[in-house]
Amino acid sequence: MGGTRTAALLSAVTEAALAVPGVAGLQPRLVHRLTEAVSPVLPQTLAEHTPSPAGVRAVHAPDGSGWRIEVRCAVVEDNRVLDTARNIHERVRSAVLAHLAEHNAVEAVAVTVTVIRIASPPPPGAPPLRFT
Repeated sequence: MGGTRTAALLSAVTEAALAVPGVAGLQPRLVHRLTEAVSPVLPQTLAEHTPSPAGVRAVHAPDGSGWRIEVRCAVVEDNRVLDTARNIHERVRSAVLAHLAEHNAVEAVAVTVTVIRIASPPPPGAPPLRFT
């Protein structure tokens, strides 16, 4: 699956994770933060090496065993973390399988959800949290 398709897959994963009730936001990985920091200085060289969206990682196993999806998120306090993580897992897995089916690429999918923080609920109408 090429870079464009991988970007679409990551977008589907991000949307699915953020749609789960109780998710406060996604946490960017260190590589995402570093890339954002140097992108004004080296825009030409980073165009081909753009990291995955904040809090989401998708790796296609080189041995052909399918996709490994990682979601790092914060859960709003007063939500059961285990239940929220399970809901994220199921929604993300379903979104990835649907995306792959659209592209006639039926493969195995392994999803890992890591809750990195319990957060206060955002004010009504506020966008999801973005951790820095």
